[in-house]
Amino acid sequence: MSKRIKKNLDLSGGTRQEIINDICQHTLECFVSARDALLPVHDHDIKMFALQKALEYPNFRFVASDRWILEWKKQCGITSRKIQKIVSFKLIRNNEDLVDAVTKFREEFKHKSSLYHPSFIYNTDQTGFRYEVVGNRTLSYKGERRTLGSALSPKNKMTHSYTVQYTISANGNIVGDVFIYLQVKFQSIVE
Repeated sequence: MSKRIKKNLDLSGGTRQEIINDICQHTLECFVSARDALLPVHDHDIKMFALQKALEYPNFRFVASDRWILEWKKQCGITSRKIQKIVSFKLIRNNEDLVDAVTKFREEFKHKSSLYHPSFIYNTDQTGFRYEVVGNRTLSYKGERRTLGSALSPKNKMTHSYTVQYTISANGNIVGDVFIYLQVKFQSIVE
């Protein structure tokens, strides 16, 4: 038996081609999962997905080279595309749990608030604004009609945020000062 055939049979998990196919399949599943979540995917992400799977085969030497990534993308019909629209994430909560929590809170508040004058009952909350840098390219399928991406603040491209906090009494008056917290992106100076 030749050294090459013996080497292929000694790999735990199957032959060399079976392992490569497994790595390719895992990489595709990770890619599909990321794109279903509208996350941007780049070549370094493909490399990371492949190398993660390759770690499951300790006796198998695998390098996710630029050539391998190019061939994988060609095989899967994936190319770099411009993101045409940025959409926001939406928080989805179980409606029944939310209704139960609201009902419980209202009952508790109604009981406790009857013990105090409305000018002594305060509510404070923050309103935050966040801006972020969003890339305008991602890997996606060739011929795709619309390529979507996601961001927390789709219309803005700056990386700073601020928060405004009001305190309001139960009789509708703003109590005290309005607090504004500014946060600016600082760049460190490297010498």
